[in-house]
Amino acid sequence: MEMVAQKFESFQQIKDEEYHYWQSLPASERIAAGHQMSVEGYRAHGYSTDGRELKTVAVRLQREPR
Repeated sequence: MEMVAQKFESFQQIKDEEYHYWQSLPASERIAAGHQMSVEGYRAHGYSTDGRELKTVAVRLQREPR
């Protein structure tokens, strides 16, 4: 993989380039990348990737009747 350095004039240009990069990838690759970032985030906080340490929280929301 070839590495390329780019110089940007503003933060907005960086965000635009990042957006276009992710949109250029197929949906399956974007989903796989999101999953990989999630796994790495859990690992960084000391959780295993199988989720055994994660606690399940049930939330009940009440709405006004229509």
